[in-house]
Formats: sequence, C-alpha cells, structure tokens
Amino acid sequence: MSAHNSRRFSLLEPIIAASVCLILVSNIIAQKFFTITLLGLPVTTDAGTLLLFPFTYIFSDVLTEVYGYGASRRVVWYSFAANILAALLFTGAVALPHSPDFTNQDAFAAVLGQVPGLVVASLAGAWFGSFTNDSVLAGMKLWMVKWDPQHRWLPLRTIGSTVVGEFVDTALFVGVAVAFGVFPADQLVGLVISQWAIKTLVEVVFTPLTVLVIRAIKRYERIDIVGTETWNPFAFRRDGGENRFSN
Repeated sequence: MSAHNSRRFSLLEPIIAASVCLILVSNIIAQKFFTITLLGLPVTTDAGTLLLFPFTYIFSDVLTEVYGYGASRRVVWYSFAANILAALLFTGAVALPHSPDFTNQDAFAAVLGQVPGLVVASLAGAWFGSFTNDSVLAGMKLWMVKWDPQHRWLPLRTIGSTVVGEFVDTALFVGVAVAFGVFPADQLVGLVISQWAIKTLVEVVFTPLTVLVIRAIKRYERIDIVGTETWNPFAFRRDGGENRFSN
C-alpha cells in the first residue's frame, strides 16, 4: 500500500463526495413522476430513478471494485447519515416562520417538505440495497479472481450485483411506501418491476464506461482490493482485503 499512500492526490475522496451528493439530489428530484414508453408499454417512473439513482450504483461499483468493500461500506453510512440530516434540515426549514414578502412558501414546502413514508422508504431501500450490491460484487470478485485474475469478466459482477441490489432497493422502497399509503397497493408489483428494470437497464447501458473508469482508476491509484476483513455492515472502520494490483 505504500505506493498508494505516497501519491499526491487520491481519487477516493471526490468519489465519496460525488456518491453522497448523487443520493441526496436523487431523493429530492424523485418527487417528480412522469410516464415514459418502454418497449411499447407505458411505464411510470420518477426523475431520481431515471436520471441519477442508477449512477449511485455505478459509483458504488467503482468504490467496491477498486478500494474494496470496507470503503464502500463507509460510503453507505455517510449517505445514510446525510439523508437523515437533510430530511431534518428540510423539515425545519419548511416549519420556520416566513416573511410576508416570501410568497413561495407553498412551493418551497411542496418541494422540500418531507413525507415521512417516503423518507423511511428511501432510507430502507438505499441502506439494504447498497449493502446488497456491494457485498455481492465484493463476494463475486473474491470468487472470480481465482479463475479470472485479469478481470476480463468484470462486467459479470458489476451487472450481477446491480440486478440483485437494485431489486432489494426497489422492492423495499416501493413496499414501505405502499405500507405508509404513499403509493396504492394495487401498483406495488408494477412499480417494483418497472423501476427495477429501468435502473438495471441504465447500468447495463453504461457498463462499458463503468469498466473503463474502473480500470483507469486502478492504474492511477495502483490499487485493486480483493476481499475484506469482515462482511459485517456495522464494522465501520475494518477494511481488510488484499491489494492485488499488477501492471
């Protein structure tokens, strides 16, 4: 690890910042729903699902594949804490008294006002989905590196982990939202399938770019972590793993 530590600048910090930022922004713009046509069928989705949320999983793949499960685990917790803080701050900002000259209070409350059901659904889906995605990718890498040390089959684990992680995320988000009465119960299956398909499709389309970025960062950082000290999601500071980078 000495070669990595001696570098003037590490990309880990900006990747972490971008990951947390994407999750925060996607949860805000997720309030806007619209219908698109996919394979000739009308599909209802939201702006966060379509524009940003799939990219949070791409960043998660980059973190886990390059820096290891320990690094991606910390980012899940950073994002979780940032979402809670944002929800509290938005709620407080909406509740504060406003000047008569501020004529946009209703619009302000409509955009930033936190619906408890959506907050709980978002936190549950993101937490479980992210850990599922990261642990599946890290576990597949630990198994695959035995017969694919050059990572030629890297897309197999980036797509495979996304399929599983996005399903857990979407099923929990929609299920909890239905339980809170945010979405009608008769739309549960349709929303889960359509949003899961869209999120997965976006990552599949961007897989070639994801692979290029991962390989470029590995070369720059000279790091390629395989394995982890522990799979416990609550072991915040126990990274572990072996750096198997080779030119």
